Amino acid sequence: MNSDSAERYDVGRVAGHRGNTGEITVRVSEPPAERWVELEAIWVSAGSRDGGTRYEIEASRAYKDRLVLKLKGVDDPDRAARMRGSTVSVPEAELPPLPEGEYFHGLLEGMEVVDAASGPVGRVERVVETAGADLLVVMDGDDETMIPLVDQIVEEVDREQRRIRVRLPEGLRELNRPGTSEG
Repeated sequence: MNSDSAERYDVGRVAGHRGNTGEITVRVSEPPAERWVELEAIWVSAGSRDGGTRYEIEASRAYKDRLVLKLKGVDDPDRAARMRGSTVSVPEAELPPLPEGEYFHGLLEGMEVVDAASGPVGRVERVVETAGADLLVVMDGDDETMIPLVDQIVEEVDREQRRIRVRLPEGLRELNRPGTSEG
């Protein structure tokens, strides 16, 4: 599958531009910004129906919480300023590698969650970042289960099958259900 038709992953949005050489700043959706500096090319899309334009990256660096990019062919501040608000994405196959046990949150959304002991739990609606372990918010109809994204619980994340296999601690599913708390 070529990059034109591959599933793309949103890196963030163009927040503005810097200087007079046409650099753009990108507010990344999954920090730290340093994780994205090795990208060789990006897609910039103005809207959801816009397929976007591919740009090769001439230079990149992280600056505080932003990614600063110099794109080939974008050489003046006016052109860079017109990109403000656009979505920046890359083909999923070109995502930077993550350490073992870390995942791009957007790739987890929509995955089916299955408990090794009791079967289907639901689908990941979103991932919530916390000061401790991130939480998978899993929905099954109106039932919500928040599952810590830790090795002791998450046994496998299968991107190809879009499935997460977990081993839930006893009582975890009941914690978020109304009327099940003691008191």
